[in-house]
Amino acid sequence: MNVTQSSIVIPTDEGYAVAEPGLKIKRGATVLLDFNGKMVFAVVGHGKFKTNEGIIEGDALDDARVLGVVTFMVKEIPRGEGGLLIRFLSAL
Repeated sequence: MNVTQSSIVIPTDEGYAVAEPGLKIKRGATVLLDFNGKMVFAVVGHGKFKTNEGIIEGDALDDARVLGVVTFMVKEIPRGEGGLLIRFLSAL
């Protein structure tokens, strides 16, 4: 797990996601997309992207731009008395 100058670090509901713009995009990988000006996570399929909100395919792909391949997630887990446990998760 490595964060470089080119890494994109995105806050999520549970912590942070780290995406790398230079990695090869493979089917089944989780990617960070700019879709109509909104950043979303998607799984790469055959000629489509699967997101939590549905499938992006066909002409809608023209509105999707891959920003990077998600390499890992950082999850913040609150602990008692203001402590914080940080757990690194592998790529999705």
